[in-house]
Amino acid sequence: MHFEELPRDWAQRPITDPDVFEGVVDLIVTEQSRSEGATYLLLCHPNLHLLQPICLPDDPLRAGVGEVLEGVRLLLTEVSRHDVHDVVMVIARPGRVTATRRDRDLRAAFEGACRATGFTLHTVAIAALDDVAVLPTEGDCAAA
Repeated sequence: MHFEELPRDWAQRPITDPDVFEGVVDLIVTEQSRSEGATYLLLCHPNLHLLQPICLPDDPLRAGVGEVLEGVRLLLTEVSRHDVHDVVMVIARPGRVTATRRDRDLRAAFEGACRATGFTLHTVAIAALDDVAVLPTEGDCAAA
């Protein structure tokens, strides 16, 4: 789904609603972020309505998972002080939305950072230049 296809009431729905999720990610993640690489943390209210998107630059060709993770941990630690504990993460990068090893490693790192900071990670998505897709969990990958 592209953002042009979002229903009028998308902002009143949980960001994880499958009928709006990919369109919301498409709306938020910039073309520049998709070209250069970035990690988005979509902070959510307890009802999973979008609270605030935050973009952390990332060079997928040079930055290791550890470098990305450090920025995510610092941000989650700070945000948790304000009673925000729900997040969706998006890996913005060039290429196709087909999951790479780095994507899977980032997801595992995000899951660990969320556990360590008391966050609930609701989903992880990949935003590539022309498409958005949910990054399945390892169990989902094995079943596919």
